[in-house]
Amino acid sequence: MSARRQGRRTKEVAPAEAPTFKPIQRPYAPIDLLTAEEEERVHALSLQVLERIGLKFMAERSWPILEANGCAVDRETGIARFPPEVVEHFLALAPSEFTMRARNRAHDLHFGCGDIHFGSASSAPNVLDMDRGRRPGTQKDFEDLVKLNQMIPTCAFHSGHPVEPIDTPVNTRHLTSMRSWQTLSDKVTRVYAIGETRVRDSLEMTALAHGITRDELAAEPRLHASISVNSPLVVDEPLLEGAMEMAANGQANVISPVAFAGAMSPITLSGSLIQCNAEAIGVIAFLQMVRAGAPCFYGVLTTPIDMKSGAPAMGVPETVTGTLSNGQMARRYKLPQRLMLGSSSNAPDAQGAYETMFSLWAGVLCGAHCVYHAHGWMEAGLTTGFEKTIIDAEMIGMMGALSGRIDFSDAEEAIAAIEEVGPGGHFLGSSHTMARYQTAFHAPILSDWRPYEFWEADGSPDTAIRANAKWKEMLAAYEAPNLEADRAEALNAFVERRSREIGNDEI
Repeated sequence: MSARRQGRRTKEVAPAEAPTFKPIQRPYAPIDLLTAEEEERVHALSLQVLERIGLKFMAERSWPILEANGCAVDRETGIARFPPEVVEHFLALAPSEFTMRARNRAHDLHFGCGDIHFGSASSAPNVLDMDRGRRPGTQKDFEDLVKLNQMIPTCAFHSGHPVEPIDTPVNTRHLTSMRSWQTLSDKVTRVYAIGETRVRDSLEMTALAHGITRDELAAEPRLHASISVNSPLVVDEPLLEGAMEMAANGQANVISPVAFAGAMSPITLSGSLIQCNAEAIGVIAFLQMVRAGAPCFYGVLTTPIDMKSGAPAMGVPETVTGTLSNGQMARRYKLPQRLMLGSSSNAPDAQGAYETMFSLWAGVLCGAHCVYHAHGWMEAGLTTGFEKTIIDAEMIGMMGALSGRIDFSDAEEAIAAIEEVGPGGHFLGSSHTMARYQTAFHAPILSDWRPYEFWEADGSPDTAIRANAKWKEMLAAYEAPNLEADRAEALNAFVERRSREIGNDEI
């Protein structure tokens, strides 16, 4: 019997070795793209949308909650209309900061301050590497990427399935996936909150793996879920049920209207911003009705579609402009902001790098706190790439090495070094350099700074080839984080029991 079942808790102890994870701190203050008048106008027009048009809540269980808190619900259509004062009252109850606990406390994440936490790729149906090409994801691909993301210092949490393991049954996939996350990694992870059952099972498994009670889990969030609004203005029943269960149990919800301008929202950024902002604040207000103080992220993504093909366009100028404006609205409401990172490129190439870097800068400058899909997302979310995962880690690491200020504490020593070297000399052997050369500059994991002749003699490996070798090297060195035997036993027993109970039924 596990310690949790006996009513006791196994003490949580961080590993003795120094943690490899270090939060990335925002080096620059967020940018205000909108004027103060424009910001207030977006807010006022969003309230108009919620009052005059409303949001369609497709879960009947949500209607009495909305009505009891001042909203008018048309029970024929499920459309709820929010008085402005109701929205503003409940929005104010959402926390501006909160901490998500990891199984390894060295990987705890605080959201709402100056830290930016970058997650894994998530939910792509396909996976790509240079050896096997593009193919549907499998459980082995899923687990290899979980291991890789556990080892990558810039990957702070799991955004979801790094690739969908389509060879596992859909109705029990949440069980096998959660077991993999909890045994192969000790970082914060995500729940696919599609209905109540998946959430309840995931809550129980997390409590078992962490060695805590359900009350302790409810007191400190350890899981997050993404609630995508079906733009325009519809919140689907399974996602609503899942979000309500997450909120009722004190876990974090990302409210994520992902409006592709010209298709799911007005083609202009102004119209998309107003619609998506209304969707986000309406659902966040509702979740505060479910449980006041339930942690929520403002997770709006505003980006266009390619008007030639209809495919989503990621990392383009309009994405950056929309991201900066979304960040400003999140700050207005004092809500932690979730962002996405990714590319529309089909290969780990220059397009993939510059589109991702464009989005990366937008995330830094908009004030984001939580970034989904940050390691390996390509083809606008249809593929996760092993090589792209490493390339993204390199770019995020470079961003993390940026400094918002210059340290002048050694200015006198620097003057002494200049005097020591004198006119026409060099600093390579100076005492000032020798004392600092090992730590003075950012050390890349992938970039090759050798002269051309050395690179050519080594076979002229480009970035993708070096990334291919790097992910293989990392997987070969992977070691599973410690999980107490009684917790692992309890997890396995739970998965076996629930798999039998669910059987082939839809959930």
